[in-house]
Amino acid sequence: MEKRLFELIIMVKKKCVRTEETIREKLGLSPGEFHGLLAIQPGEKLPGLEFAERMDFSASRASRIINRLVNKGYMILKPAQADRRSIETALTPEGEKMRAVLYKEMSECEKRITSQLKDEDVEEIKNALMKLTGVM
Repeated sequence: MEKRLFELIIMVKKKCVRTEETIREKLGLSPGEFHGLLAIQPGEKLPGLEFAERMDFSASRASRIINRLVNKGYMILKPAQADRRSIETALTPEGEKMRAVLYKEMSECEKRITSQLKDEDVEEIKNALMKLTGVM
C-alpha cells in the first residue's frame, strides 16, 4: 500500500527529531535552547517579542528560554534603545560558538543524507520541501 503524504512527513519528522535529540544531548541543550540558538543570528540584536515570534512561542515561554540561555552564558539581555521598557537579546561570543557547533552537527547529518543522493535529487527534495512549507 502506498504511503500517504502525511505519513511520509511523519516518518521524516521522527528521524529528524531523533537526530535533533542526539545533538541536543551531546551539547547539553533543552529543545527550547536548541531552537533559541537557531532563531537568532550572530551579531543580531533581536527584540524579545520578535524572538518569541521566530520560535512560534508565547512571550512568556520565550522569556523562560531566553533566561536559560542567559544563565548558560549564551545570550545577553539589554534594554531596547527605542523603548527602554522592552528588551533586546543578542548572542554572547560563547553563544555564537555554540550556535556554530549546532550548525556543524546539522551539516554533518545533512552530509550523511546527501552523500547517498545525486545533486539533482537533493535540489528536487529542497524545492519540494520549500513548496510544502509554503502551503502548510
